[in-house]
Amino acid sequence: MAVTLLGTSTGTVFGATAETGILIDAFSISTSSDKQEVKNENGEVKLVAYYNPKSAISVSGTVAGTTGVVAASVGVALTLANVEAVGGVSAGLVIVDSVAITKKPDGFKSISISAMRYPLITGA
Repeated sequence: MAVTLLGTSTGTVFGATAETGILIDAFSISTSSDKQEVKNENGEVKLVAYYNPKSAISVSGTVAGTTGVVAASVGVALTLANVEAVGGVSAGLVIVDSVAITKKPDGFKSISISAMRYPLITGA
């Protein structure tokens, strides 16, 4: 069923792009960098450098296929439809860090993936 939006708010986004292999419960991207501080003789920060930006990605949902997200393997690149520029990281390869499957007697099989997007790695 299509979404019916009532009211207006410029720039708002509802929902997520469909991912192959799952019905999405949640998708998140968080960008961070390494940081180096230089302190003076009193322990006060006098200089700071931010470098090596990367985006942590997590996606979870109900298994709905055998390809795409559900075929993810640790250490392997993964293509995700919902990846976007966040915090200055707009390119790079998404590499899977962990995969978890959950099954329960009163629910559907689900999967959770954690990955990292490295902006300077562009091919596997």
